[in-house]
Order: sequence, then C-alpha cells, then structure tokens
Amino acid sequence: MPATMTTTGAPAPRHSRYIWRPPPISKRPAVSLLFARAGNIAEHAARTIATNREWRRNIGRTSPVQQQDPVFGRNVGRLRLAAISMRRLRLYRKEGHRVNIPASTKIGSAGLVLTLLLGFGGAATAAGGAAGPAAIPVSVADAIRNIQAKPAFAHSSWGIHLVDLATGDVLIDEAGDKSLLPASVMKIYSIATALHDYGADYRFRTPVYRLGEVKDHVLAGDLVLLASGDFNFGLRTQPDGTLGFNSLPEVDHNTTYTGFPGGAYVKNSDPLAALDALAAQVKAAGIDEVAGDVAIDDRLFETYRGFSAGAIAPIWVNENNIDILVTPTKAGEKAEIDWRPKSAAISVENDVTTVASPAGPLEVTTPRPGVIQVNGKIALGSPPILTISQIADPTAFARTAFIEALVRAGIKVAAAPLGVPGALPNAADYGDANRVAEYVSPPLSEFVKVILKVSYNRGADLMVCLAAVRAGSRDCGKGLDEVSKLLAEHGISPTSTYIFDGAGTSNNNRTTPSDLATFLREIAPTRWGAAIHDGMAVLGVDGSQAPNGVGTPAAGHVRIKDGDIVAGSPAGKLVALATTQTGYIDARSGRRLAYSVMVNNVPFPSLEDYSAARADVAAVAVAIQQGY
Repeated sequence: MPATMTTTGAPAPRHSRYIWRPPPISKRPAVSLLFARAGNIAEHAARTIATNREWRRNIGRTSPVQQQDPVFGRNVGRLRLAAISMRRLRLYRKEGHRVNIPASTKIGSAGLVLTLLLGFGGAATAAGGAAGPAAIPVSVADAIRNIQAKPAFAHSSWGIHLVDLATGDVLIDEAGDKSLLPASVMKIYSIATALHDYGADYRFRTPVYRLGEVKDHVLAGDLVLLASGDFNFGLRTQPDGTLGFNSLPEVDHNTTYTGFPGGAYVKNSDPLAALDALAAQVKAAGIDEVAGDVAIDDRLFETYRGFSAGAIAPIWVNENNIDILVTPTKAGEKAEIDWRPKSAAISVENDVTTVASPAGPLEVTTPRPGVIQVNGKIALGSPPILTISQIADPTAFARTAFIEALVRAGIKVAAAPLGVPGALPNAADYGDANRVAEYVSPPLSEFVKVILKVSYNRGADLMVCLAAVRAGSRDCGKGLDEVSKLLAEHGISPTSTYIFDGAGTSNNNRTTPSDLATFLREIAPTRWGAAIHDGMAVLGVDGSQAPNGVGTPAAGHVRIKDGDIVAGSPAGKLVALATTQTGYIDARSGRRLAYSVMVNNVPFPSLEDYSAARADVAAVAVAIQQGY
C-alpha cells in the first residue's frame, strides 16, 4: 500500500536462516574485467568475444532480445572503455573481487587500467561472477521488455538489480546504481537497524509500579505505567501469540486515510487488551483503590513529530488511532457512525449523509481537542467505510484509557480521568519490589511481520526511535544516524542512499536497486536476517502481495517488501511517484536470489490502472522466479 497518498478530498497525514557468509558483490554491471595495453584493446576485445560462443549467442548480433526489440536491445554488444586507476584496482582486490588479467598484459605503475563492459547499454545487463558471464534468460528479458513497453511506463524511470545469494553473482542490472525515490522499501533499513540493536527475540515489557504502601487494599500513593514503545500493546495479539494483520483486498486500519476501499479491523483485535490485562493484574496484586494519581511515564524518548506519517510516541493504544466505521442508512438520513476505542477522552461528531447518488470522500477533522468530526456523503447500499483519526496526545489518551480500565477491573480511582497528572517520579523509584503488573509483548520478529506485510508507516518510524534509545538518545532523529551506520557496515554508500525517515514516506529519501538487493544479501546470514525474510509479504499469499501472482507457479516463492508513493492534483491527475519492490526469490532452479525493482513516475487514470501497474512490477519477479 502507499507510503503516502494525496488525493482530492482525502489528504494524507504527513524460510530458514541462511548459514553462509557469501563473498562481496560487485556493484558494477560488468560481465568481466579485462585489462590490456591501450594499443591492444580493440584486438583483445574482439578476440575475447569471438572465442566465447555463449557471449556471442546472447549478446551478439543474433540476440533474440535485440532482434525483437531495438529499444530494449539497443547498444547490445557495444564496447565501453572506462579508465580506472591502479588505486581502484587495488580496491577491487581488497574487496575480494576476482580480476582476470591476461598473462601478456603489462601494466606500468603509471598506467591506466581499462575495463571492458559488455551488455545492454542503458538496459538490463547480465553480470557473471568468477565462473564467467551469464546471459539473462530470454523469457526474463522478454517479460521485462514487454512490461516496460506498456504505455503506462513510457516516461517512467526503471531500475532493476538481481543477485545470487550464494555466489554474489549479479544476474541482472538495469540502472542498478541510479538513486531513485524508494517509498516503503526503505522500511527494510529501519527495521534491520532495530533488529540489529535488539534482536529478533526481543520483547517489549510494559510494567506498572505502585509508589506508596498498600494498606487494607488501598494504595496510598500513585500508580505509574512505564511506556516501553510497544506499538501493538495487545491490539493484534492472537490466541497463538502471533500478531494479526490484514491481507489485500482488506486494508489495514492505518492505511484507510488514503481513501482506498476495503478498510477492515484485524480479526480478533482488541484495542484495550493490554490495558485491561494490566488492570486485572493490579487488582490481583491486592489493590482495590488508588488514592493517589495515575500516570503514564513516557520518558523512553521524546514524542517525535518530525516524520510525515504522524507522531511517534513511547505509549500506544490502538496504534494511536481512533477507528471510525461509517455505515449508510436511508437516503437523505445521517449515516451511522461507530468508533473504537471508546473513551471519555474522545467524542465523535457525525455529519455524514447517506445519498442515492455517487458519494464523495469522507473528511475527518479535529476542530478542537478531544473532538473528531466526520463529514461527507456515503452511498446507499455501499459497504461500511473504515477510516481513522490519529490520536493527537498519546500520553494523555493512554492515561484516561488506563484509569477507565482500572475502573472496569473493579478498582476505585481518586484521580480524574481527564485531569492533568503531577510530576513523574525518579527512575530510581521503580523496582521489582513495587512492580504490581507487567504486559509482555510477542517477539520483535512479529512486529517486523506487521510492518512489512501491511507497510505500517509509523511502526517503521518507531524502529528509528528505538535505535536512538539503544544508542543512548531520547531524540528520534538521532536514530537515523544509527540506520546510516548499519548501512555503512554492510557496504551501502551514503552518496547513493539518503535516509530521511524510517517509513519511506518522505519524498527526499533515495536509494538504488543495487543498494537494496546488496543489503538484503548482506543481512541474510545475520542472526536476525531471517526475521526480515520471513516477515515480508508472500507473492499471491498474504499481506500487500496477496492479489499479485495468484495462480502463477511463482506464487508462494517470492517474498516482497513493496512501496508506493502516490500523488494527486486538484484536477484529479494521479501519478505513482514510486512503485517499488525488493525481496527474496526462491527460483524454480532452486537458487536463492535477492532482487529490487524500482519504478518512478507512473501516471494512472484510475485505481484499477494503479493496481495494474503494481501487478506489472510483481510480474517482473514472477518472470525472474520462473526464468532462473
């Protein structure tokens, strides 16, 4: 689903763990590196091509791609000579790249090393590893050519990179080093950083402490809930301990603001599950009355409002949304509106009318604190529409909701639900002796699954804040430095990937297809890499990729993180600024591959055309899975 979408009337708020350590990957789309004296370059290149029948068959004049499509196959077999210094040669050797130099070649200390690049100039290039060059299978080349030739992509920018996980061979590279707008595939980077810092098995622990003595079941003091950064906080937790998520065409509640149809509650979800569980534990600890205050300690990090997806806070209730369900009634009458979670902290005003004619978009505003207003028209006989309003003050809302949970548990609370709490205690006041309740989350790997499968923007931004905390900072912005550090450790250059948030919602973000695929290969053997692999949407099976590739042999064999940024003008013109994918492919041959496909600037007249464009990008992965 889109990382960001702006449309008229619907403004957006701003299988197993791999056990090998593969050799480094060359980011350059070269078939091989051949070196010769300048006077012998042409003769040496001609001799090399003539003696290699495989090259000749696949990239020579008889290439099927070149014959069938002069645009896709243009410049096939063209020689490009690039001079690189001896320093660059030493760098290649240092990074572990194999460099073949003919025995007759002599290179002086002041000489130039010349690189022969053979491939699809400006189009897809096959690059081989130490075993020699490998051509792109004709079926894959045909699929890419046919998709890119569609009118919808006439003015689009493409980048494709495919690498073998085991060998590091670059199998396809089309503009792989070009920095493009990535959209939600950027979530891979922020999630990886949190996993690196905390581990896939990390669990959020949210305790409640009493500050005072309990006598005759009365707490003569305050009750404090210490926020842990658990964005789920019971909402999605299923009976088996996993976290639930929606698969398209059902849209996750966090994405309903885009105006896409199909918004639905996660099955078995309960926005107040964690608060009710904590209240029950407080009751079981022998507290029937709280004479003091009730507070939320949100000092884990400063609530951050610098990311366009919305506020990122240490405390979360219903992922800090008010879900609003609008149901049509009779023509001319007001629609029915229900919302969750119910709380004294929020009231909802209904100004939605049921109409027989085509309805317009619903508009959700907050005219004053604690009040949500829903305006618009809903069509008679249409299914209910789910939308959201983000909670403006997560800490205040959580405090009210916790007091209400305590009351439901049979605990008398002296503090007013809508009152202003006093000063928070010193952290030294918290200890095992005065902990009266604790909510423990499923492992972090389950949170990764939700973020990746439904493309949960604020969940990904939260990973940046958690990275800052692990680095000793309460400033979420510092977490971006931690992401950059991790990327550098895995060979990603700061000149090709620029990070402005954790979700990919910023239009300033940039990365390359090569960086994405390289990073996925690099992290595959880490202790936490499997959490990203397993958390991705599965082609034709679940998450955001459930509708794509259905019925194809590739279904179930491609794991994908996709991304979209869609913009609309007041005149109704729509364009996908970015439609992207990255992930892992279990190829038909048994090879394991990492890939990235990035497309920028795809205009579309309707949602159907937009879905078709996303399916086309997925079709590239299908072709790769079958072709390799």
